Amino acid sequence: MTTASTAHALIKARIEANKPASVVSLRWQNEDGDPLPADPAPFLYTELDPDKQYIAGYGGGIGNNLWRNPARIACFVFVPRGWTLQVATDLAETIAALFRSYQPAEFKCFGASVYTLGTGSGIRPPGVDSEADNYFCAVAEIELHYDQIG
Repeated sequence: MTTASTAHALIKARIEANKPASVVSLRWQNEDGDPLPADPAPFLYTELDPDKQYIAGYGGGIGNNLWRNPARIACFVFVPRGWTLQVATDLAETIAALFRSYQPAEFKCFGASVYTLGTGSGIRPPGVDSEADNYFCAVAEIELHYDQIG
């Protein structure tokens, strides 16, 4: 039965196996990563964001109902400022294409969108000293769900 942990592991494996060549680092939710290089270079930070599950079907009695777990993959693509919008959105599109209509047995992916967040200074909390100002961010956001019986 698929869980959030199972889905996260499969997503991580798919991105790691298909990492764009220009990306120097992959970063994951609640995991320590290697330090970023001194010279800014593209990197990805990916999160799995599950929503509240809901009942999608009733089975043969207690414990046999189908529970649907909607979720989103948000892959934040950071490129050095000045590398152009196209570089950022092309890298994000590469990630989105990995999951667009991807249908493994464990979960089902649907829409995959690419949008920009802008410069890193716009996404860091005020007053925090951060290297985020050196980057521009685009996002690949993928909708998915996985089911559980219970």
